[in-house]
Amino acid sequence: MAAMMTADPTTAGSPAEPMSVADLGIDRGLVRDLMLKTLFYRGRMNRSELSDELKLSLVVIEELCQSLTQDGLAAVLGSEGGGAGAYIYTLTQKGLERAETSLARSGYVGPAPVPLREYIDRANRQSITGTTVTREAVEEALAPLVLSEQTVGRVGRAASSRRSTLIYGPSGNGKTTVVRTIGGILGGTVLIPYAIEVMGQIVHLFDRSKHVLVDDERAPGADDLMRARPDRRWVRIHRPVVWAGGELTRHSLELVYDDETKVYEAPLQLKANGGALIIDDFGRQQMPAVQLLNRWIVALEGGIDHLTLHTGQTIEVPFDVLVLFSTNLPPEDLADEAFLRRIRYKVEIPNPTREEFAQIFRRACDGAGLPFDRDTLQHLMEKWYIAHGRELRGCHPRDIIEALTDAARYEQRAPGLTPALVDEVCATYFLRPMNAPT
Repeated sequence: MAAMMTADPTTAGSPAEPMSVADLGIDRGLVRDLMLKTLFYRGRMNRSELSDELKLSLVVIEELCQSLTQDGLAAVLGSEGGGAGAYIYTLTQKGLERAETSLARSGYVGPAPVPLREYIDRANRQSITGTTVTREAVEEALAPLVLSEQTVGRVGRAASSRRSTLIYGPSGNGKTTVVRTIGGILGGTVLIPYAIEVMGQIVHLFDRSKHVLVDDERAPGADDLMRARPDRRWVRIHRPVVWAGGELTRHSLELVYDDETKVYEAPLQLKANGGALIIDDFGRQQMPAVQLLNRWIVALEGGIDHLTLHTGQTIEVPFDVLVLFSTNLPPEDLADEAFLRRIRYKVEIPNPTREEFAQIFRRACDGAGLPFDRDTLQHLMEKWYIAHGRELRGCHPRDIIEALTDAARYEQRAPGLTPALVDEVCATYFLRPMNAPT
């Protein structure tokens, strides 16, 4: 899915790796505690291992190691080879006690966090407003679907706007594919930190289940350890496309505080910053649609979200998200007109016409290696649709053809397309209408 993006030199590379503790932008005590906790769990580590674990330069690690040894919290056990990076450290008894105290305050162990202000600055510089979605890109991306020119045009205008969009219509006509396409067509990459420091608290942001890494970083060599490199506290990912379905709750939209670890997990919209957040089956969540829209009224209009810490303090973060809603419920059943105005675009994916259905059916046959037979398709239409007043759905041809190939595999014969075979699979695919004869 090709998408054109405007050139922005500020997003081309990662920020430079800090070369002193002061340059990290976070409290020195927090960083010392992070090293203590890391050594507590690992037992013994050399400087290079600490550098990789905390994603900090060897120069910063050396500064921290000297500080811990001077305070009697760590000791040098020896060296595993040449170079400063090979010195091995372990905690003293005093260091073990201090680490346990640190763990009681926060169980976070991992890459050093970045300060909130740096995250906000980076998020603003790589905003989705800097992307350009072209008509050609949309048409190419939606080519696998059989949609009218009018529908494709409406979807394209919504994607180009990068504003909230509701995709609605009967089930089985490709709404899920459409929202995935809009979400992915933004293209490009963004930088996000592993974690963010907020008022002394740690917020997990990078999520391997939601974010796709860009595997283009050169592995550091030994000669790199003592000079500045890209700040490894940041990772480059493809613009996120975060998905939430019926399992979505109001807690998914807030900072989630773990009482055991005393660490926060970022809400879905923060993980989706710089990309798309898809709310599938909108209206079937555990929270009412009106409540969900009400939660985001300010964010959708102003681009700023407000999150609350467990201490009651509130922070502002960018809401740089293309929110895509997908539903098979009538929009008027979800919320009143005033609320629905918060969603800028409403695009219907209607049932296919008979001509579109035939085109979908032919594509399904081609994909399965079955010869298309117009007479069999006409039989299908007359007996299973027209006779029962059944609506055409875009997914039906795929499902029917798959059922034909399943039957052929079971009966150990070559798949075929005949009226009799179609009748047999349709008898187990469609529910019998209430007024149909037994």
